[in-house]
Amino acid sequence: MNPQQLEAITGQDQPAVITAVRYEWTTVQFALVDQAEVAKHTDAWALSADDGGEYLGGWSSENGRLGRIWVLRQFDTIDTLLDARHRQRLHGHPLSQVLSVRSLSVETFTAFPFVPTVTAGSHGPVYEIRDYRLIPGGLPATITGWRTALPRRHSIDPVTVVMYALDGVDRIIHIWPFDSPNERLSKRKQAYDEKAWPPSGAPQTIAEADSTMAWPLPQSPLQ
Repeated sequence: MNPQQLEAITGQDQPAVITAVRYEWTTVQFALVDQAEVAKHTDAWALSADDGGEYLGGWSSENGRLGRIWVLRQFDTIDTLLDARHRQRLHGHPLSQVLSVRSLSVETFTAFPFVPTVTAGSHGPVYEIRDYRLIPGGLPATITGWRTALPRRHSIDPVTVVMYALDGVDRIIHIWPFDSPNERLSKRKQAYDEKAWPPSGAPQTIAEADSTMAWPLPQSPLQ
């Protein structure tokens, strides 16, 4: 993976047109034996959806709780995203027609204000998806800590996106691409050894945390 492929992070807020972007995070659960079929349908939906959303990434879990696929889509504004969500509710999500899909969850996120929009391309092929539920009111301290620490960490170990939930509990999701699981271990060790990570004050806000290694779906723009 070439860090130069991804835009630098300085800790300064992005322009308004960037901070207006909203992300849709879809979690698909399915019978494990049907993973290939569900992946095919998921790619097809995300690539062809005519609702203002741009397909950025789709991944299937390869450790921890299996039988899950995640889809990241981008909308230019919250209004465009909410219009698409409303249509999904009224007419049924396209993936709800896939018999092997057992459940669907669609959530709204926005990137930390100093994080650029997602850059599609071949940055992996292994991705770590980290999902943190925070203590109530823990998001402001988390953003402050990440604003200071992420520019250095990003130069060692570029992040795809770090974003926070606009509904539900205080929560962040961050996604990191790697050449391999071994590179993940090496880069994380380097960041800790150089005291570039963790962000000051941020670990204290984490109530629960999940980490999953995931691989891109065949037609995911993020590979």
